[in-house]
This record gives sequence, structure tokens and C-alpha cells, in this order.
Amino acid sequence: MVEVKASKKYIVNTSWILIEKLSRIISGILVGILVARYLGPEQFGMISYALNVVAIFTIFSSLGMDSIIVRELITRNKHKNEILGTSFYLRLIGAIAVVVAATFYSSIRDDAQNTYIVFLVSLSVVLQAFTVVDFYFQSQVLGKYTAINQVITLVLSSIVKLLLIYFNKPVEYFASMVVLEAALTLINQFWFYKTNGQYINKWKFSWLEAKILLGHSWPIIVSGFVMMVYQKMDQILIKRFLDLNALGNYAAAVRISEASFFIPVAICAAILPGIINNRDNKELQYKRLTQLYSIMLWSSFIICIGGYFLGDYIITFLYKEKYYLSPQIFKIHIWSTIPIFYGTAWGMWMVAENKQKYLIFFQLLSMVIAILLNIKLIPVFGAIGAAYSILITYLISTINCLTFYKPKQSWALFLKALNPLNIIDIVKYLKH
Repeated sequence: MVEVKASKKYIVNTSWILIEKLSRIISGILVGILVARYLGPEQFGMISYALNVVAIFTIFSSLGMDSIIVRELITRNKHKNEILGTSFYLRLIGAIAVVVAATFYSSIRDDAQNTYIVFLVSLSVVLQAFTVVDFYFQSQVLGKYTAINQVITLVLSSIVKLLLIYFNKPVEYFASMVVLEAALTLINQFWFYKTNGQYINKWKFSWLEAKILLGHSWPIIVSGFVMMVYQKMDQILIKRFLDLNALGNYAAAVRISEASFFIPVAICAAILPGIINNRDNKELQYKRLTQLYSIMLWSSFIICIGGYFLGDYIITFLYKEKYYLSPQIFKIHIWSTIPIFYGTAWGMWMVAENKQKYLIFFQLLSMVIAILLNIKLIPVFGAIGAAYSILITYLISTINCLTFYKPKQSWALFLKALNPLNIIDIVKYLKH
């Protein structure tokens, strides 16, 4: 009975997070498409380029601590003010470094307008350092606060974007929307944190906590940076080898292809506390992990098949003739959903087991493969070559994870997860 009540708590939390992510997707489709149409491929590519440059450096702001902080808040809740306060100051210092690094990189490679847009986008990272309160909500399985916060932010930011289109504002205004969204998120999170009986003025910086957090997270910092390089390098190399128009076409297709990526992130963020809490019962833990893998694999199969057969119609309907390359790119890139869904769950499991140091090896290998493929395929096949590169990289990365880390156990869990009866078992379990 206790287990059932706990599982329902995680289900409710997952539902709230899914609502938030779904609202983000709806906003991205209804408003993001209008923005892309208004800006056109070249200016849309300009913003996409800035977002990718900043994303590569963002790991030095988050410091790879997201899942670590949640885990520490669960296992050492008495020290929550020291954990939150220390992580905040560390992230703030990292965020300032991101602004400097991203702007400097762009200044030596791009023109003044591109550099200014990169600077605008990077400012959002500073505000994001204040949002560590969200990790408290995750640790307490209170996803509803995050969901309500993001829905409010999305509604307000969507209204502003529509007004910018109506008043015919230039691309810089749309780039600054990233900062506005971060500010709105920050304000709402502080409000919910206070209404939940918690106070930011109780946060404390602790050198001991900094040592503990950094000691756990340094492998994730390295692997996260490497991961960002190979995930974002495709768009940066498209700009280098081709032009902003090609980048805009690629970014438009990838935006729709990645629309479902919120599903594994939301589910894993909600279920991670449950997996950690079952660490003393390995049989139950592996059962839940297999069920999680099964959900990831079968949901991704459905998304890929639907996207492949409907891709031409969907992308053409959304973006019209300006984005003529996007349908082809989408139909290739959509298949990366399968390794992404599975890899997200696998990564969460590694963190829960405190094995994050192994991520470095896999990410380094994936980065080398991705860069080599992009350099080889983009000049020959254009933006379509970048889509093939990222798909092949993700597939090889998944195979490597299964083969080089406890292969007997990893492949056994993976093969069990392919059994659709797992989904039936989950439905039966939830009915009780």
C-alpha cells in the first residue's frame, strides 16, 4: 500500500511536469513557427547560432549539478540551505564566465550583429543561476510548482513575441526574449518557494558543500561540455561551411524533431527520486528501470514512425516554402528520438548509481565521432549531412553504452525493455 501511494505521488508529479513541457511544445509550435516565418531562414539561423554557442558554454554555469543537487537534497535534506546556497553562488560565478566566454568566442569569429545577439542570449544564463529553487521542488516531488511557473512564463512570453511580430521589430528583440523568459521564471520560482514556507535568506555558502558538490559533479561537467559540443557543433559547422540560410532550414527542422525530447526529461526528472529511494531493493529497482526503458523505447518508436511518414506534410504546412530543405532534414533527424529517449533514462540511472564518471568516456567518444562525421558530410551533403551525422552519432553512442558498461546487465535490461508486455504490466500496476 505504501509503495502504491508513493508511485501515485510520482505519477502525479510526472503529470504536472508533462503538462508544463506540453505547454512549452504548444507555445513553440503556435508562436515559434510564427516567429520563424516572420524572421525567415537567415535571421532565424542567426538566433539559432547564438543559442548553440551559448549552450556549449552553459555547462560551466550549471556545473553538471542538476541531478546531483536533487540527489543530495533527497539524501541530506537537513543541509538543504547549505546545498542550495552553495550551488547558487557556484552557478552564478559560472554564469558570468559563460557570458564572457561566449561573447569573446563570437567576437573573434563573427560580425558585430552576431556577436551582439550572442551577448544578449548569454545574459539569460546569469538569471538561470537563481533558479536552483526548482531542484528543491524536484527533490520534494512537487512538480506542480515548476509546471505552473513555466505555463505562466510561456503565456506571457508568447504574448510579447506576438506583439513584436505585430509591431515589426528587428531580430535583436527576439533574441532578448530569452532573457525575459528567464526573468519571468525567476520571479515565479521565488514566489512559489516562499509560499511553500521556504526562505532564500536562509541560504548559506559552505566551502565543504562546494567541495562535496564539485567532487560529485566534475565528471558531469566534463562529459556535459563534451556532449554539448557534439550536440551543438552541427549547427555551428553548418554556419562555417555553408551559410545562415542553410542553418535556418536545419534549425527549423530540428526544432520540430526535438519537440518530443521533453518526454524523457520530464519522466526521468520526476521518477529519479523514486529510483534513488529504491536503492536498497535492487530487484525492485531493476524492475522499475526496465519499465522506464520500455516506456522510452516504445514511445520513441511511435514518434519516429509517425514523424517519418507525416514529415513532409507537417514541416511544409508549418514553415511554408521559405524552409524548402527542412522536410528532408526532419525525416532523417526524427530517428534520433530513439537513442535520445533511451540515453536520457540511462544517464539518469548512472547518476542515481553515482557512476557519472563513466559518462566522460562515452561522451568523448561521441564527440570525436560527431565532429568527424560533420566535417566529412556537411561539405558534401549540406545541411542534410548534418542530420545524418547526428543520427549516426547517437546510435553509435547507445551501442557503446550497452557494450562497454556492464554489457551482460545492460544488454539484458535493454532486451527486456523491448518486450511490449512491460507497458501492459505498468498499466495493470497503476490500476491498483
